[in-house]
Amino acid sequence: MHDRDRIFGILGWGAFAFAASAFFLPVINPDIFWHLSAGKYTLAHLAPPRADFLSWPLAGADWVDFEWLPQVIYYLIHRAAGFWGLLFFKAGLLALTLLVFRGILLLYGRARLLPLALPFFAAAIITNSDLRPENFTLLFFTITLYYLEKSRLTALPAGWRFKAAVFAFFALWTNLHAGYLYGLALVGLYAAGEFFEEELPFIYGKASFARPQKSLAYLGLFFTGLVSSLANPYGWKIYSVISNHQRHITTLQEHIQEWNTFDLTNAYQWPYVLALAVVMGSLVFFLLRRRHTAYTHFACLMFFLWASANHARHIPFFIITGLAFLLALPWPGLPEKGLKRAAALGAAAAWLLVNAWFYNNFIWTQYAAKPELFKWGSAGLSDFLRTNKKELSGLKLFNPWGWGGWLGWELAPDYKVFIDGRYLFHDKIVEVVGVRNGPQNWREMIGKYGFDLMLITLDEPKVPLKQKLADGSSGIFWRPSYLFYLPRSEWAVVYWDYSVAALVRRSAVPAGWLAGREFRYLRPADSLNLVAPLMGGELPLSAVRREALQYLKNHPTSGDSSPAADIMSFMGGLETLCAQKGTRCRQ
Repeated sequence: MHDRDRIFGILGWGAFAFAASAFFLPVINPDIFWHLSAGKYTLAHLAPPRADFLSWPLAGADWVDFEWLPQVIYYLIHRAAGFWGLLFFKAGLLALTLLVFRGILLLYGRARLLPLALPFFAAAIITNSDLRPENFTLLFFTITLYYLEKSRLTALPAGWRFKAAVFAFFALWTNLHAGYLYGLALVGLYAAGEFFEEELPFIYGKASFARPQKSLAYLGLFFTGLVSSLANPYGWKIYSVISNHQRHITTLQEHIQEWNTFDLTNAYQWPYVLALAVVMGSLVFFLLRRRHTAYTHFACLMFFLWASANHARHIPFFIITGLAFLLALPWPGLPEKGLKRAAALGAAAAWLLVNAWFYNNFIWTQYAAKPELFKWGSAGLSDFLRTNKKELSGLKLFNPWGWGGWLGWELAPDYKVFIDGRYLFHDKIVEVVGVRNGPQNWREMIGKYGFDLMLITLDEPKVPLKQKLADGSSGIFWRPSYLFYLPRSEWAVVYWDYSVAALVRRSAVPAGWLAGREFRYLRPADSLNLVAPLMGGELPLSAVRREALQYLKNHPTSGDSSPAADIMSFMGGLETLCAQKGTRCRQ
């Protein structure tokens, strides 16, 4: 190896390590919890679930758990090493994807471009690099592309062993994630592109129709993979899941970012926009000016361009194929000397600086001391529900959409959730999201399902309300929204923290149990509205003090910004105000 090649080899592996740093961002996917629940179930029963066991509205309904194998892997890793183990496992899968992509570039003899290509590749797929079963699809898709490109440049292997390997590969992929369909699409596109290539003389009238050779071989691989997709616990029913997604695609696009079209205001999709312009511009340039095109590449790029433009979750498939095919083009080598060489080296240096800027501003800033960053859970809430499961676990529970997976993981089998992120609940998304449009929507849904236990997030806007006080004065008070669809005459607050509150229907629990747990005054997002009635003598300070002690008993102070610490500060302020002369506070 020449010294220059050795230097580029070192730089290439340095770029690989730099790029892999993008894969260690914390886990933010709330679906990981119902994945863990399903993995635990599969190991306990030695078979994946076939019916819903986590919710009460769909209890016993058919569930085609098409991601059952990753769930088992997740559960085993989580049991052994917690979320740190899951984070490193996710990073490892993505690093393997990067390694296979590196192998594709080496097929083209582009070792010297690795320092430029690998960091951009990792940045461009970052929108799909959270902990999800589709991590397996990114790896398997890239492996498929590697072998298709290798066969395009040389020849397809023959014999039954190769076909058996293809069958096993797609069967494994099918049991990992439904993204095997993208792999089949890739093989099918290679068949179409190769068929066009083989029949070009016939198309131009220069020869008679020739019997396809390589295209038929690719087509055979396609059907081998298609048949192998039935080698899963659910057989053909796995395609019902795909049908469900297509049936609800409008809803998914509206409410789930990854199903929406790409967004120019999303900085994490900027690499895709840049790749889109450069890849397609280069394809057109070589097609029109150099009269060069690889028809398999053209077919793939057209398909994945369409797919990625329609759904952001398809962006990585365009990135993987687009960057590979871009570097497969017959670009001229680097000039040996002169201004052109200096300009090329300057452009490469600028490109590296742009990548470093992107990582520094949008990737490394997201590192955290914890392996996960969730807003869909509350340790205090789960402790409260466990402690009081005798009174609460049999009630019809409402939970926010994003909280369902966590609740099922923490509290099953005692509690059944209302909704979580599984495809089973696609028809409820519009209804659950729409309740935030007004109290009437809430009241209609509560009446429809007959909830007795409401778990609500505290991020709804407050409502201005004009109230008259005992001394005859009036004022505008900003009251929390939940008071207008969960009136105190019917519902009681029994738990709250800064993210969630639990309210129970009064008629659904024993009165004695409720008397010792209800917060009649210190309600979430409403405590400041106590000041004026207390100063006017409408409320006894002793009742508020008693509730504060009740809260502090069950919520130890943890830092200066915890609810318990703020309640202590708030009560200190009330005591000071009531001690002043002229107030009407009732002790």
